[in-house]
Amino acid sequence: MRDIDWLLAEANVLHERGEAQQARTLYDDALRQARAAGDPVSLAKALRHVSDIDRTAGDPEAALAAAEEAATLYGAQGPEHRLDLANALRLTALSLEALGRPALQPWREAGDLYAALDIAAGLAEAERHLGLAVRPAQSRELAILARLWWQGWRDAHLPIVPDALVRLRTLESFTARMAAALPEVRVLGPVGAPLGLHLIKGDELNQFYLAAEARGTGAAAVLMADAETHLADAGVQTAWLACAVGNDRAARFYEKSGWTRARVETVQSETSEGFFPLEVWRYEKPLTGDKS
Repeated sequence: MRDIDWLLAEANVLHERGEAQQARTLYDDALRQARAAGDPVSLAKALRHVSDIDRTAGDPEAALAAAEEAATLYGAQGPEHRLDLANALRLTALSLEALGRPALQPWREAGDLYAALDIAAGLAEAERHLGLAVRPAQSRELAILARLWWQGWRDAHLPIVPDALVRLRTLESFTARMAAALPEVRVLGPVGAPLGLHLIKGDELNQFYLAAEARGTGAAAVLMADAETHLADAGVQTAWLACAVGNDRAARFYEKSGWTRARVETVQSETSEGFFPLEVWRYEKPLTGDKS
């Protein structure tokens, strides 16, 4: 039987030549032997390469499973495997992005490790993916953005709004609304792996949502700054937004960002069956973009 080191070495040669399927066969043999032998380092090494091959071949689910297992194994091995851990976290992040899911945490952890190890190329890649730039939404992101919006709405509103409104707020309804709003939506994060979005309608910051993974990272402040800049550039002197009564987490963020609770009012919330009256806290903020 060929030993694990030989299998990994030969597989690496094949992989570098671009012979991915032949390499995958040898990596699979190495995986089986490493599991049987209880060799976590060799197992993690094979998993890392399998993840790379599977993602490139268009199977990000399998790539993610392999990368996450590799990262767990390397994480248990101690500081001598910090570079291996960083590389496994990188593959985890790339697989998440290929699935259209946020990858902020693994990129941050990988970047910290690359920085500690003085690996400039790895750190630069992590920083590119962590770059909190806000940009226009792209049409191919429709489904991903609709799901982010739907999930964010549910996280914030399920406990505090009437059941009749919850029944109308289906994923399909958010997809239809996103399709109509997409040209005006701005997005935080890499194309295909958005971390947040905002939508402006006239002088109103109409929608503002962040992926759960991005909360507490400073991303919300970047997204809000972009929204306020666009409102100001449009000549809005006092912007406003509606926050459902009882959405205390959002209210704290708005107040921290300089918005003031003006009053309680009822707004007509758009649904697939017409408008639904909803009691909200109205927040306002004077802006410095008067174009008159």
